[in-house]
Formats: sequence, C-alpha cells, structure tokens
Amino acid sequence: MTAMIAHEFNNILTPIINYAQMAQNNPTFTTKAISRAADGGLRASEICSAILGLTHDAPAELEQFGLKTLLDETLAAMGRDLSKDGVELVMDIDEDLEISARKVELQQVFLNLLINARTAVLAGNGLRRIKVSATPDDDIVTIIVADNGTGITSDIIDRIFDPYFTTKDKQDDQDQGHGLGLALCKEIVESLGGKIKAKSVANKGAAFIITLPR
Repeated sequence: MTAMIAHEFNNILTPIINYAQMAQNNPTFTTKAISRAADGGLRASEICSAILGLTHDAPAELEQFGLKTLLDETLAAMGRDLSKDGVELVMDIDEDLEISARKVELQQVFLNLLINARTAVLAGNGLRRIKVSATPDDDIVTIIVADNGTGITSDIIDRIFDPYFTTKDKQDDQDQGHGLGLALCKEIVESLGGKIKAKSVANKGAAFIITLPR
C-alpha cells in the first residue's frame, strides 16, 4: 500500500512541479501556476484518504456524478494538454451520463490509464490517438480507454494487472515503471463492484475495458 501511494503521489507531484517551474520561468503565469499547484495539493490530500480507505472494511460511501465531468477533471490533472504532444483525443461520452462511485478513486483509475495511453502513443509512429468512450446499458456502464500506441504483446497481457509487473524500460529513469498503476486500477474497480480487462494487438494499440454498476 505504501508503494501504491508513492506511485500515485508521483503522478500528482509531477504537474505541481511543472507549474512551479512555469511560474519561476515566466512570472506572467504565476497566478495560474499557483492556482493549479494548490488544486494539485488538495487533490493529493483527497487521494491519500481515498487510497487508505481501500484498506478499510467499510469504504467511503458512493456518490452520484457526471462521468464526462470527471474525465475532464482528470485530463486537467495531468498537467499537460495532450494536443501539445500531437495526441488526438476523442471523447465519446454523453454529457448527461451519471455514475455512482467513489469519485476520487475512480479518477485515479482514469489518470493511470490516460498516462499509460499517452506513453504508448508517444512511443509509436504516425498518428497519435486516444479515445475514451462510455456506453450505458440498463444497470451497468462500459467505459473504454483505447489508444493506437505500441500495444501489449500476448505473452504478457495476462500479467499486466499483477503488482510490480511493468513493461517500461528500467534503464530509463524518467519512464521507469513500478508496476503499481494497473494493480491499483484493478483494486479500485473491483472494490466498486466492477471489472477491468485489457485487449491489445502488438504495435496496433491497446484498449482497457471497464464495466461498472450505475
């Protein structure tokens, strides 16, 4: 659990540091940078409570919220617009679609999946594309985060949700993975009564499919 929290905080601290450096390098961005950094700090506090809550027998109560709004907030939390890296983002989610879940925890799932998707498409060639879609069906909703990046080979796809299993280059300190992001995603989704699985074709992209009760 300590390792998972450290992993999640690293995802939050990176954009906070980027905003602080932005303010240092260009004083005209100071107000915006401080505001974004403060938001990140508050979110870090909320996430700490949410992740620790996973160890309790009685997790926090579910709340009703708009799925599209949550995704928009998650993209903002990444700290860098995907378009700046030449990544096309397609959102196919109804503005009125609501879901009942623990908001901060579900946001962590999307943050991990989007960061992984960005890494995958940046490592590929040609068009960089990420698509997030959601389809409601009676009492469940199916959410798919798909990319056209490097994909996942068939020999390891069954292991990607195992704690400490990573496909990232350990010789690259900047991109070294710790194998905790997807393990945490699985823990959260299942604690919400849902399921998560991955489909992929090597060098043709990957898709993560989440089903959750509404």
